[in-house]
Amino acid sequence: MKYLIAIDSDGTLRHDDGTISDRTKIIISKLVDLGNYVVICTARPRYHTKKVADESLASKILISSNGTEIYDNDKKTLVFVTYIEKSNCIKLYNYAKVNDIRIIFVVDETEYATHFIRNDKQKLLSNEIDIDKFFEENKVKQCMILDNDKEKIEEFKKHTIEIGLKINNFSNPYEKEQWFSVINSNSSKGQALLVLSKYLRIPIENTIAIGNDYNDVPMFEVSGISVAVDNAKEEIKKVAKIITESNNNDGVAIYLEKIIRECTNFK
Repeated sequence: MKYLIAIDSDGTLRHDDGTISDRTKIIISKLVDLGNYVVICTARPRYHTKKVADESLASKILISSNGTEIYDNDKKTLVFVTYIEKSNCIKLYNYAKVNDIRIIFVVDETEYATHFIRNDKQKLLSNEIDIDKFFEENKVKQCMILDNDKEKIEEFKKHTIEIGLKINNFSNPYEKEQWFSVINSNSSKGQALLVLSKYLRIPIENTIAIGNDYNDVPMFEVSGISVAVDNAKEEIKKVAKIITESNNNDGVAIYLEKIIRECTNFK
């Protein structure tokens, strides 16, 4: 039996310090060598997802930006992508500008940000930009809204819902920098898993989803097997069929070692 295994990155695959253990890399490599697909499925943009996939020795197909994109990194082609409507991007940008809130628009492999940038994959959006022309030329997969002022972020969330957009995931109330992400209302990690299952011709009952947060729930709901790491929120664990060890205790590796025994009768 061949599996399609979708694994979230932050808080699931990676330890809290951002590392991936050798134990995890070895078991992922073995599963891929046996013909299974081990796919990183994350809220992060494509460039970051590729980095995690390479480091973890996972498959070359990537699910990024909260399921809005499936990218085949071997063929350098898009398998699937959804976008936020231009008119809604303009509404988000205008609200962020008026209220002096940082916003990031994810376009292909580049993030366009207001206020400041944090890495070489981000570009600064000028205040003088022709925003109508910009969104005509650049299709947005995901928006990230960030600010240290919790009340401003909560008001922005309300505005986002009022204009009919989907808040996909968000920070916990204890983080210094508050944030939330917005994607196309029809998109999710679950939708991406369904699409990839058909693309790879692997029955959905042969899919495994491993995660820790609210944006992982849609793939828990469609996958054959759903696995939450022990550090996941309690309401997330209630949705999953299986609970493994925490991310810091290599919960992904511990679960996948059981799967490889099914594939190889390894003792």
